[in-house]
Amino acid sequence: MQAAIDPEGGDRDDDRDEDRDQTQLSTGTSPPREDTRPITTLVGQLWTPKPIPRPEIEPHLTDLDWPERSAEVIAHALLRAEYWLSRGGWLREWLRLNLYAAVILTVAVVLVIPPVTAILEGVRDLTGLLSATVDNVSNGVSKLPPIVLAVATIALLVKLFQHRRQSRRPSREMRREDYDGYQ
Repeated sequence: MQAAIDPEGGDRDDDRDEDRDQTQLSTGTSPPREDTRPITTLVGQLWTPKPIPRPEIEPHLTDLDWPERSAEVIAHALLRAEYWLSRGGWLREWLRLNLYAAVILTVAVVLVIPPVTAILEGVRDLTGLLSATVDNVSNGVSKLPPIVLAVATIALLVKLFQHRRQSRRPSREMRREDYDGYQ
């Protein structure tokens, strides 16, 4: 980026930076950040406290029935307590913001937690099945060498037995030729 050049020979961008630094030092404030976070922006838009009007007694209070009059007196007492606690409306706004956050979190929990739970249970079941498969295969492989050795030993013994049997007895053809009878 090229710096703008002042006709008097100085860089205008450098002058602005110096002026901004001087302003920050004199006022003790930092410049507004350009990378504002979305959550603070959202809270800033939602946080709009309005002053609360002073509660007044219903002019026709004596004309009301006793349940309506009782409800009106209780409502007036609560409004007076709210007015006494926060005339600027910050308490009402704080409660509204927290209720808004609670509703959003509740909806998120109701809509997100069951599918996530189902997925995690499926992964757990799949992991159990894979573990059983690996266990069965490893047991089979670990039992395979003794079985192979036993079969090989039996085959070797059978061959050895056959070889000894053939080498001990002469064949029948030989015996007839060599047989003299009782001579």
